[in-house]
Amino acid sequence: MPALRLTHTLFRPVDIAWLVYFRLGAGVLLALEHAGGMVLGRVRNYIDPQFHLRYMGWEWLPHPPPIVIYGIYALVVAAGIAVAAGFRYRLAAALLSLGYVLLMLLEETEYINHFYLYALVAAVLAVLPAHRAASADVRAGRVVPAATVPAWTRLVLLFQISLVYVFAALAKVNPDWLEARPLSVWLAAKANYPLIGGLLASPVTPWLMSYGGLVFDALVVPLLLWKRTRPWGFAAAALFHLLNVVIFGLGTFPWFSLLITSLFFAPDFPRHLPGFVGRWFRTRLPASLSTLNPTGGSVPALPPRHTRRLVLAVLAGFVAVQVFLPLRHFLYPADAHWTEEGHRFSWHLMLRAKSGTARFRVQLPGGREDMVWPDTYLTRNQLNKLTDSPDLLLQFAHLLAADYRRRGLTPLAVFCHSELSLNGHPAQPLVAPTTNLLACRRSLGHNGWILPSPVK
Repeated sequence: MPALRLTHTLFRPVDIAWLVYFRLGAGVLLALEHAGGMVLGRVRNYIDPQFHLRYMGWEWLPHPPPIVIYGIYALVVAAGIAVAAGFRYRLAAALLSLGYVLLMLLEETEYINHFYLYALVAAVLAVLPAHRAASADVRAGRVVPAATVPAWTRLVLLFQISLVYVFAALAKVNPDWLEARPLSVWLAAKANYPLIGGLLASPVTPWLMSYGGLVFDALVVPLLLWKRTRPWGFAAAALFHLLNVVIFGLGTFPWFSLLITSLFFAPDFPRHLPGFVGRWFRTRLPASLSTLNPTGGSVPALPPRHTRRLVLAVLAGFVAVQVFLPLRHFLYPADAHWTEEGHRFSWHLMLRAKSGTARFRVQLPGGREDMVWPDTYLTRNQLNKLTDSPDLLLQFAHLLAADYRRRGLTPLAVFCHSELSLNGHPAQPLVAPTTNLLACRRSLGHNGWILPSPVK
């Protein structure tokens, strides 16, 4: 029966080596991301602003003092190291995910696709038994060591990274990407790079990279799923992500992408790695072949029915959310690249180049009007995101009005004069300068006060 075959496929024991390998790599990389944030000053993006822009429904969150922000960063770093070491593993993985989520909630302009991916993966790791081998928890006797894990633990991570690649490919099938417009804008700004600047400035390079990126995202998962083409698929992924390191940087994300993409190899592949790494896995992990079928029968023993049902229900819910959440932008009548409606959490990875300006006109009693430039209140990072997003412009208008009220003034209206260029197209206003933003409210639906995109 198909249901029975699916159950046996999901709960079939596989070597734990892959999971220990991923625990080590993911813990270190997720810790390094925010350790670098403290060293390079990214943490200041939470400390310096006078206004803090928040996701809808989370505006009530009080903003903590600087010492608490540094504490959250330190917590993420410590939790990542603890995950890698397998020390108090489940608690550490939960705190790692919570730290990433909390930092996203505290400042909406700090959203980055891979921060969302890291929060998701850390939450998944909190459920997986990655501490059952080569961990501090095993050495301390807090958990019983194991040589195998159920196959679903690996499949859920393969599903997640496959989804990222597939949705990234689908999102690239749009006129601007197919005309190489975003990459033309980005690469033109990198013409001063040593050695490769001339190549990046070539008019041919954006076209090659645009179509190369689309083909890669569309084909890498099929190539990785088939054993005969898997080495070629992984080699293509290595080239793709290393080029991103050289050209765009992107922090730990290219390295994390390579780490999770390598899970497409057989579960025992870490035992066969060359040199010290392979020897470490072979000597530190229990041999798995003798324990793959502890019952001695031809069919591996399954967990109790209630456990199977719970696992299947949770997996089904996770899959449904991860499939349909990125598709929600189709529910909006306007272009998500222009309005940002449905853009986040949809794996639209580096798809559009935006540049713009915005200033606000505050109308006060007695005919007085003040012209306010957002850089009076916001940091450079916030400004870069503010001019891209109608929702952030609306949120800033209300925060500006609240600031006037704190000073004993009563704003009657706040208008926005904005100009935005999308993918090198001529700049156009996002909001009509005659729209009183104080009369508009944030909504999960389409905001009709946003002017139409100039890109057809």
